[in-house]
Amino acid sequence: MNLRKLFYNTVLKIYNKRLSFESLYSEVLDGLDDREKRRLINLVNQFFRNFNFLEQYFIEKIDSNIDEQDLKTSMLILCAGTEYFYLDSSTDYSVVNDFVEIAKEELGQGKAKYINAILRKMTKLELPEAEKSSEKALFLTHPQWVTDKFTADHGKERTLEMLKFNQTVPPVYIRANRIKNGRDELKIQLEGEGINSSDVEHFEDFLKVEKGNVLTSKAFEEGRFYIQDPSHSLPVLVIEPKKNEKILDLCCAPGGKSTYIQELTGNKVRLHLNDISMKKRVLIKLNFKRLGLKFDRLTFQEAQKFQVFEEYDRILIDAPCTGSGNFRRHPESRWNKDEEMLGQLTKLQLDILKRASNFVKKNGIMVYSTCSVFNCENMDVVRKFLSDDDHFIIDKAENSSIDVFRNCDGSYAVNPGVHHHEGSFAVRLKRVR
Repeated sequence: MNLRKLFYNTVLKIYNKRLSFESLYSEVLDGLDDREKRRLINLVNQFFRNFNFLEQYFIEKIDSNIDEQDLKTSMLILCAGTEYFYLDSSTDYSVVNDFVEIAKEELGQGKAKYINAILRKMTKLELPEAEKSSEKALFLTHPQWVTDKFTADHGKERTLEMLKFNQTVPPVYIRANRIKNGRDELKIQLEGEGINSSDVEHFEDFLKVEKGNVLTSKAFEEGRFYIQDPSHSLPVLVIEPKKNEKILDLCCAPGGKSTYIQELTGNKVRLHLNDISMKKRVLIKLNFKRLGLKFDRLTFQEAQKFQVFEEYDRILIDAPCTGSGNFRRHPESRWNKDEEMLGQLTKLQLDILKRASNFVKKNGIMVYSTCSVFNCENMDVVRKFLSDDDHFIIDKAENSSIDVFRNCDGSYAVNPGVHHHEGSFAVRLKRVR
């Protein structure tokens, strides 16, 4: 299939069905060479970072009626605009010609004529970098309800920093598998394979990949590292797993945090994994096997209905959330959430936290975490839980390396606008009675 047509069809499917782009990788990337894969991923991500701003720009500069067109027509115009203004390697002629041909096939001659006129006007426009990065443009890169919530929770200045961060292209980070090598040893091995990397401040097991493809490396095959954003390790650093403890990872898929638990403890934790999706069992098992790690048990229960007849030393609850801290890495997710879904999630999060609390030993630890930067999914949930249950208190982790992420309320958070990493939240709760 023509790459531009695939780009257009992929964007439509993601937008219409509220899908994650990664869930379509096996479908849309099949048969593409590495260059084509990189280009398609770049196109789709740039589309969801910028299409709302582009639409407003086109309305002001080309045709005030663009937003009144049907969805397929608008999306096709914006796909062409994304490629033309955000990928320098495209030529005027090929962008216009190819997208007009797609319009003829998908939408008919009438729409194709309209799209042709719009795109030819587009090629006579300039979109200065200053306009792309203006405050107006930044606030159009996310739905208004999201920017309103960012502003209410974090203030306008920090919101602008978060929006700027979310418009950048995320690098690849990897976590050295302590069972097989340290960070420095891994860096040397990768250099031998032509892959350059650098240390990550505050996260001693992580490297930032500067050059090269780690997925095709021998080090990857040997399980010497796990691909993960550093901030997503925060809940594990907060829970501070100990050897020979019995630990439950209640929402474990795909296994990134639970594998880190085993790496930190020399593979000595009695680990119970649970996730709602049995479909993810293969991925979970593959990750543990590649890294040379073990777990004791794998179950597939709904977290809010979880039931066992035992207690745990520590429980990790990486709760389902909006993923608002990951809007840089997954720009399409900005647009497939809404406030109604947010309300449903906060209820579910509280239900899960309450359910998990039944299975913590006295003096045991429970860590509630999300990859959200919305207060209502984080400390608001925790405060509600604590107001209903006096068996738990907020507890400070002994690990001083994460004090930089500690808030005055006792929680820990990585904020994209402050720390320049994907967002992450964790709070450590101790059962005292």
